[in-house]
Amino acid sequence: MAARTLRLLTLLQVRPTWSARELADRAGVSPRTLRRDLRRLSDLGYEVVGKPGPGGHYRLAAGTRLPPMVFDDDEVIALIAGLRMAESGFASDAATRAIAKLRTVLPRKLATLAEEVVDHTETVRLDEPAHDEDLLAVLTTAAAADLAVRFTYRDQHGRETRRQVDSSRCVVVRGRWLLLAYDLGREDWRTFRVDRVRDVETGSPAVRRSPPAADLADWLRTDFGRNVR
Repeated sequence: MAARTLRLLTLLQVRPTWSARELADRAGVSPRTLRRDLRRLSDLGYEVVGKPGPGGHYRLAAGTRLPPMVFDDDEVIALIAGLRMAESGFASDAATRAIAKLRTVLPRKLATLAEEVVDHTETVRLDEPAHDEDLLAVLTTAAAADLAVRFTYRDQHGRETRRQVDSSRCVVVRGRWLLLAYDLGREDWRTFRVDRVRDVETGSPAVRRSPPAADLADWLRTDFGRNVR
């Protein structure tokens, strides 16, 4: 019964809304059992709102008591592996702290799996990171808050220019952090290597533009869409 309740809680976390029929089918229970399990979740403090019966729907309500994070085995492995990668560069200290916290809050079985993955993986940094981790944090925060950004940029020939951009986002390409943004001076999208950025200032709210392409990987691969295959 406890496993079934956790399964139901997991399903409610992965989608904002479920039809009553689909949720019962995915949970592997009858509509009557589904209603009983939903009442059990409510008793545990997880408010489920919706309309029962044919054509009904359910969703997990936002509230002060958030549902616990429920992971599958492969998701735990992916989390630890991703944090190990982060330890080698951006936010290395934060990644180490996150691994430690993750090991303490997971259920026993998953905590054991996390321990095994941590014990058999290691981050080896042969060189200092090419970029300033605090700088990358400033850029990602500005991107999340839709703020215009001003900075000094040094190109591949060593020339420095002052740039102002908006609609920015940070992307990783072949292990290197790039700032993708709309350059107001050039009136076009540009990419900037983060290790060549300095003297960053964030300003007023930026104009929110759609990305230059739906598939950024293809856009970068084709020289910003100019060499269409």
